[in-house]
Amino acid sequence: MTPPETSAALYRAAVLIPGVDVVPEAVDAAGRHGVAVSRTHDGERTEWIFDRSTAQLPGERTVLVEDSAWGKAGTVVTSVALVDRGIVDEAGQTP
Repeated sequence: MTPPETSAALYRAAVLIPGVDVVPEAVDAAGRHGVAVSRTHDGERTEWIFDRSTAQLPGERTVLVEDSAWGKAGTVVTSVALVDRGIVDEAGQTP
C-alpha cells in the first residue's frame, strides 16, 4: 500500500497536467462515494474515483460534459466498480 503522503503528492501532481481536474464528489457503479481525478476530452469527462480514507481506486466512470448523440450533458455513459481484488499464482485464477 502506498503511504498517504506519497498518494497525496501524486494527486497534487496529477492535477497539474493540462485538462486534469478534481471532482470532489463522484459515485461508482456500486454506489460508493469518493473523490475523482478526471480528464475531459471530446465532450466526455473520465473520472477515476478514489476512496477518501484509503486512497484505493474502487471504480471509474465517464460523464458527458456536453450534449451529444449519447445523451445530455451530465449523463453517466459508463460506470465501473471494482468489487474484489487479490493476488493469485496464475492468470485466470480467482482469489
